[in-house]
Amino acid sequence: MIRYFLILKRSGENIYKNCFGNVDIDENVVSGFFSAFFTFTQTLFSADVQDIELGPYSMLFEIVEKEIILVAIYDKADSLINVQQKLTDLKNVISLEYGRKIKQNVCDTDDFKGINRIVEKIILEEKKVQLDEKSKAQYTQLLGDFRSNNEIEDCSLISITGIPLIYETKREFLDLIIKQMDAFWKFKSEVLDQIILSYENRYIILVKINENLVLSALIRRNTPIGLATMLIEEYATKIANIADSRIF
Repeated sequence: MIRYFLILKRSGENIYKNCFGNVDIDENVVSGFFSAFFTFTQTLFSADVQDIELGPYSMLFEIVEKEIILVAIYDKADSLINVQQKLTDLKNVISLEYGRKIKQNVCDTDDFKGINRIVEKIILEEKKVQLDEKSKAQYTQLLGDFRSNNEIEDCSLISITGIPLIYETKREFLDLIIKQMDAFWKFKSEVLDQIILSYENRYIILVKINENLVLSALIRRNTPIGLATMLIEEYATKIANIADSRIF
């Protein structure tokens, strides 16, 4: 979950803060650090940092109108895709509601009246995946059939934003899959149609079913990659045929 959210000016002044967890942060120290860090990356590379990891937390940044920095500090195990979507939603609303104020030479906390309601609504809102009972039952049966193949060790159905939907898998495998989706999203700005990774003498395969769903599988050792790919594509097609349910 997002533990801490901060809005600050590129020059370092705090505009807004909200703690959603037990992260104890001195926002004055944090804002000074981020301001210096963004100045450093712009000076050397003419680019802004996108995310960093510190201890058990990750930090994700979004720039609004070139001068405002949104900062989300969240659990490292969470999906970067999901957190990024929340920051994008916030960026869009803030640009719409406060864009004129931000473009002024001077803006401060008083120019962001009502921001607390906006932030809490977007950050605290959990986007539940709505699968009708018939589709859910069909997906569950298909995943059970898929996993019953001798070549498949684990599998799961995940939303494109990194939310687990249907799985009987080990949590560590699920976390690994979500992190792989995050990594490819970070560098490609989208989830690729198919990802094949080597992992401890096995393969991990992710197949994008449509704009909402991803099927993942952990392949058993010594399984030919061609056979594994054929299997996951077969079941991805079956899922796609019933994927007309309302996802969000």
